[in-house]
Amino acid sequence: MISDIEEKQGNTQTNPHRGGIRSQCDSLKCTRKRQERFGLAKGVPPLRFGMKRFLLVVMMLSLAYSAFTTTALDMTVEVNEDGSAEITEEIYLLITTDYHISTYAKGLTQNDLASWSSLTGLGDVRYHVDNREVDVQNVVVRPQPVSRCNPLADLCHGELKITYRVAAYADKDGEPVNNSGLFIAEQCKPRTTQYALNSGALSFEKSDLGDVILGENQRLTFVFPEKATLIEVCPLPEGENKEDMGKLKELTWENTVLARFGIVFEIEQSLDAEVLQFFLDAREWMTGLVSGPEGPALVVLALIVIGAYIHLQGKVKKVAK
Repeated sequence: MISDIEEKQGNTQTNPHRGGIRSQCDSLKCTRKRQERFGLAKGVPPLRFGMKRFLLVVMMLSLAYSAFTTTALDMTVEVNEDGSAEITEEIYLLITTDYHISTYAKGLTQNDLASWSSLTGLGDVRYHVDNREVDVQNVVVRPQPVSRCNPLADLCHGELKITYRVAAYADKDGEPVNNSGLFIAEQCKPRTTQYALNSGALSFEKSDLGDVILGENQRLTFVFPEKATLIEVCPLPEGENKEDMGKLKELTWENTVLARFGIVFEIEQSLDAEVLQFFLDAREWMTGLVSGPEGPALVVLALIVIGAYIHLQGKVKKVAK
């Protein structure tokens, strides 16, 4: 009897142990099945797998909700001999969803900047100069038809060309206001004018030190007149050297920080141009003098002087006879 009881107790003691081993095996099998289901048993780290799915979801959401996206910006500044400039900005767009592609296509007849800025909702759809520093004139937007469309991805590419002219502000007499304009002029020699870049007139992202920052896929190009001679450029574009700086007529920077950005060039007038300018200024001075309030009196005085001279010459000739 006692042995039977001990045997039963032994069974009751070993049964839980066997049951514990069986439950642990079942748990390992379930864990292994979960790993095989999610690809973890094949050596894929859980964090990396989850991160890939997260990035995929973020990318899909960004394409779904960003109807217009700026993919690149090219700004070309064609400098004139008087320091003014003709500027062309090319803004490249990625357009998603049929609705927004259709909206872009319907807007091709619009040529004002405010309409396109509102239509796209993009901060880059603007002119990248500061109108507190320069006088912005004749702004025109020329949208280009969509291209490189992908019906399966429901997207197209677009382009906005913005053209405008910048110059120094002028006072009531037509003279440039000091320290305004994209380039500030200074007469350094009798027939030579020196122009220095006003970097504060550029409206790009800037560092805490005031340096111009060209972001990814942003390009800035300056084209100079044939008569211009570059004196100083800081920093020089990649691939250019200081020895050839005087011969350069075009400079391009992209995706960089323009530390202490500066450009200085000179334009020397020919002697013929200087003489012509002298007579033009003299004629303008005479025209202003005659058309002023003292003009009629000066004309009468001039006629009297001329008449007196002719009369005296006549008397001299009579006496000589």
